[in-house]
Amino acid sequence: MAKVLVVEDSAAVRLAVTEVIEQAGHEVVEAENGRVAITLLAGGAVFDLIVTDVLMPEADGVEVIKAARTCNPGARVLAMSGGAPNLPAGYALKMAEMFAADAVLYKPFLNEELRKAVARLLSTAGEPEAG
Repeated sequence: MAKVLVVEDSAAVRLAVTEVIEQAGHEVVEAENGRVAITLLAGGAVFDLIVTDVLMPEADGVEVIKAARTCNPGARVLAMSGGAPNLPAGYALKMAEMFAADAVLYKPFLNEELRKAVARLLSTAGEPEAG
């Protein structure tokens, strides 16, 4: 069982993502925005995987990824985005990759896509990153 941080400002999406991950047998901690996630990470909370939205108020997913790489460098990061009116999802997710997200997922996604991405990332947890 892995410990997973889910960072998502939409309560409905956060609940859906949490359900899928818990059904896979993992422990989930939820954060309703990037600021809450960064506070958890800076406070010493350790996670195997961080699943974060990219576009959020208060602190975005890129800031969460940067905090994770500093405070919890062993964690894998899955960034997800559906974009925004002035920012296509592809651009947002490319930014996340530039800041060392291990994988990206375009919203909306199927539960099975999320399950597979989580399983793949957790199977490589603890291995050095390529590059």
